[in-house]
Amino acid sequence: MTQTLVGLFDSMSDAQRASDRLAQEGIARTDIHVHAQDASRESEVPDDVSGSGGTPTRTVAADTREGAPHEGGIAHFFKRLFGNDDAPEEAGHYRESVRRGHALLSVDVVDESQIDAVRAAMNDAGAMDIEERVTQWKAAGYSGYDSSAPAYTADEIAEDRRTFPVVREDLTIGRREVSTGGVRVYSRVTETPVSESVNLCEEHATIERRSVDRPATEADRQEGAVEIRETAEEPVVAKTARVVEEVVVGKESSQRTETVNDTVRGTQVEVERDAGNAATGGADPVNRKPL
Repeated sequence: MTQTLVGLFDSMSDAQRASDRLAQEGIARTDIHVHAQDASRESEVPDDVSGSGGTPTRTVAADTREGAPHEGGIAHFFKRLFGNDDAPEEAGHYRESVRRGHALLSVDVVDESQIDAVRAAMNDAGAMDIEERVTQWKAAGYSGYDSSAPAYTADEIAEDRRTFPVVREDLTIGRREVSTGGVRVYSRVTETPVSESVNLCEEHATIERRSVDRPATEADRQEGAVEIRETAEEPVVAKTARVVEEVVVGKESSQRTETVNDTVRGTQVEVERDAGNAATGGADPVNRKPL
């Protein structure tokens, strides 16, 4: 069973880019149709968009002659989908979008396995959210599609495309390391005078002469020599180095929480409806405010 997927794009060029992407996904060009309000837009579509002799995407232009409603192929397209009496309200919204200068891309899908790929390709190519657009239109006075309302002119299309950006600043808190001081540790050699007492011993030879009176013996007549050495102690200084203390240098970390107070700027867009003169024959395309 053939299913038709519909995507709404801001311009013909956007719809054409989407059709090129669908062709790359394997969708036949004969199953891809672009609906636009201006027949002159067909010139934007090259004779061979595939670049290899393939069939170009079919562009269906609505009738925008003066005094004639812009029905044409878009009306036939929705009648083919829904018939004459059972078209849902959403079909009118799509026809209204074409009246406002948007482009409608429809794809006939025979293989159901390709539906998700077609839908993804349309979204990636920038398909618009029709419900979001209808909400904006209603805020400006739109109450439903009117087939008798004239198509938008080029100036009206340009006015309708005006955008007011909503800006919001985001506050990003980061961290950076700053120097808050430090400690330097030096090691150097010092000299300190010291005084110690030590007891020293000395040995001296002594000679004592004594008067005696006794007979001499043979031993007394022998020669001999005796040597007595004198000694004295003197201080001997020896120094040894010992480690008596250690200075350990390091860092320890701690955490603290600081609240940063600042302001961020942004813009707000307000929509104010201006009640103008009542118009007959459908919605007044001039009496609207851009969103």
